[in-house]
Amino acid sequence: MASTIPVFEVEFDKHGNVFNSSQVQTALNSLSDGRVTDLLVFSHGWNNDMRDARELCGSFFEKTEEMLATHHRERLGSRKLAVLAVLWPSKKFTDEELIPSGDAASAEPDELDPVLDEQLESLKVDPMRLGESTPADAKERAALDRAQAQVAKLDEDEDAQRRFVEAIRSILPRTAAQADDGSDEFFTRDAVELLQDLARPVVAPPPSGQGGGALSLDDDVGSVTGEAAGIRDLWGGIKAGARRLLNFTTYCKMKERAGLVGKTGVADVLRQVRQRLPQIKIHLIGHSFGGRLVTAVADSLGPQVKVNSLSLLQAAYSHNGLAEKFDGEHDGFFRKVVSEKKVSGPILITHTKNDKAVGVAYPLASRVSHDNAAALFGDANDPYGGMGRNGAQHTPVADNEQVLRAAGGQYVLQSSIIYNLNADEFIQDHSDICKAEVAHAVLSAVAIT
Repeated sequence: MASTIPVFEVEFDKHGNVFNSSQVQTALNSLSDGRVTDLLVFSHGWNNDMRDARELCGSFFEKTEEMLATHHRERLGSRKLAVLAVLWPSKKFTDEELIPSGDAASAEPDELDPVLDEQLESLKVDPMRLGESTPADAKERAALDRAQAQVAKLDEDEDAQRRFVEAIRSILPRTAAQADDGSDEFFTRDAVELLQDLARPVVAPPPSGQGGGALSLDDDVGSVTGEAAGIRDLWGGIKAGARRLLNFTTYCKMKERAGLVGKTGVADVLRQVRQRLPQIKIHLIGHSFGGRLVTAVADSLGPQVKVNSLSLLQAAYSHNGLAEKFDGEHDGFFRKVVSEKKVSGPILITHTKNDKAVGVAYPLASRVSHDNAAALFGDANDPYGGMGRNGAQHTPVADNEQVLRAAGGQYVLQSSIIYNLNADEFIQDHSDICKAEVAHAVLSAVAIT
């Protein structure tokens, strides 16, 4: 099929700066011919290299082309679409990194030493650009060296535990502390208690199980067997807690970076687009951490540059992110996107229990915050579940009755409504978004604006 949707790439560094200003100028010049009516801004999530990010974008818009030709030509035939592909330095996570396989229930504590060492070495690499292996700054590397020096002593020495946690805390900015995902208490909780709460083994039931997400095994590892056990993280003890703390730290770094790139560099580029082309419609689409990035864009732009639609595809941020008083006191970090109607059209959120990456990683915040420390479910009832697992929670304007529909299925969408689209039938894992059904939903949101 011949491509009808032009794609313009714009790359950003880890500080949110445009890496190559000529990319922005090329996009602006091409859009200025007046033919493009709708700009689809697409952000990848966790990817280690440029090829992965480009392949995800290319595959997604191949499906979009198909849906445009077969199901949306009548409604969108007179409109001309273009894509602005956002490339930014994220980190790739795999199920194996989040949940190591194998029977570790009887492992000796020091068997985790090389695992922790590898994680700490990985944190010493902090690329300025996507795909690079740029070292982190000297201050961060020194802090990680201090943490590495404590690893062998973690099981028995509480002073070593405190030094380890304080060193890790020091590599994150305090702006990463937010109530909606428990990261505020990451900085304030007693270090020894924090590692103890993270020390319990974890099991993630298979997608066929009831509820999805992750369950705590606590001390009774043998009670969960066979298929019910699913993917297991059976490591227990303080060093296992340290490993989960490092996973949570990496998530916090990527969370902070996605927001920074979105609210600074991407938002500035879109202001330039709207200034030159005041009538163009802007549709934000983000996968994984890219969902947080584009939500930050919407939050920063509006109401001066109102976004026409927002599509969050297996978004990797808190399911409380858009919430109203999710705990009776705090709004979600991006609540104003909803309350101030910074998106004029619909907000679509795909979510599924099949997303183990979001379903396991985000509930770790329950242990970080000391809430629900004995259980780790990851579903909508978990205080700190993920958006890609559960959709937007504690959000009065959310429609929770919708599902991701087969290509051609009819959506009835309204402006300023959040649609939590249950995608269990079509999306089988975190990155399984390049589907006709997903493209169909996104185009349905575009069509009503």
